[in-house]
Amino acid sequence: MFPNQDINTGILSGLLIDNSFGPFAKEYSEVISLPEEKIYVWTPEKDEYSKLISTVKPSIHNLSYWKNFGILFKYVMALTSDFESLIELEYKWIENFDKGKTKNELIYPDMEKYRHDEFMFNYDLKEIYEQGRVLNLSYLFDNRRLFNELYINDKFFFAVQHVVSAVSTHWYCHLCELSPPHLRKHPNHDFEKYYEVFALPRLEIAIIQATKAVEGLLGQPGSNKEKRLRRWKEVLDIDPDEKFLDSNKSYFTFHSYLVNEIRNNVAHNIKNKPFKANRKLTIQAQIYAWKLVHDYYGKLLKSNLENEPITFNREIESRIRKDLGTKITAENKLATTIYKQH
Repeated sequence: MFPNQDINTGILSGLLIDNSFGPFAKEYSEVISLPEEKIYVWTPEKDEYSKLISTVKPSIHNLSYWKNFGILFKYVMALTSDFESLIELEYKWIENFDKGKTKNELIYPDMEKYRHDEFMFNYDLKEIYEQGRVLNLSYLFDNRRLFNELYINDKFFFAVQHVVSAVSTHWYCHLCELSPPHLRKHPNHDFEKYYEVFALPRLEIAIIQATKAVEGLLGQPGSNKEKRLRRWKEVLDIDPDEKFLDSNKSYFTFHSYLVNEIRNNVAHNIKNKPFKANRKLTIQAQIYAWKLVHDYYGKLLKSNLENEPITFNREIESRIRKDLGTKITAENKLATTIYKQH
């Protein structure tokens, strides 16, 4: 099982790093240090995208669960894109990684069966090195607080995990649902009639996952209103009396409605009501969970982070900022020149 004592280095597939920070060919620099792994940026060739490389401590097998860079990145990207980007990073393990070798010379244990089938082998290499989301390294540094909060705060991490799971199971355009009808990018989100029956279990799972995210932050509604309000104000900054969307319920009362009505009655008897009504309730549950998770993170930002288990290479960051600053200055000069010409 990888990683192990002999093979503990993996290339992260699904992400391409643009070379605006000016790396030289074969450059290999540490970017992020996590308690169980280190992330490096490697530039195989001058004219190719750079890649992120992970080296992992075999001791991760002793953990109940491993909050690896891949899952942290997925949740950071989901949260900062309003769920428009759900990116899965795969660890493609490499034996005896050598930054000086070409990508064809490296040994990939999982791909060795394709070594004598050049077509399949090259296809897999192309998928690893040429396909994926293009990202500037500055994104990682811009979101260092979010990476650290997800790592150290289990309540936050698992609430986010449930929300992302709900959206992955039943996707909807988050921005459109929160915008007035005349500003929506996608005018119609309804499924085709034939697909509704296929989507029923997706709605049920999405409701349950959204509810688990809310319960992770607030617990069960309970009958003691004062205790619930006290808990609410400890966790959230949202005014409990504020109206939640078009539900005719406050944020506070929607909590018990979500748990007792939507989750317990609707989700488990979803086939007994019209599909469109069920889907509307599903989206409400998902948005409610997202709103609470987002607000909880906002409250976390107001407090000082006592320790940062995830550290970022300041030298690389300074280099990136310098490159970005040079680029912005050049763009401003060009804009000024164009303005004067007109």
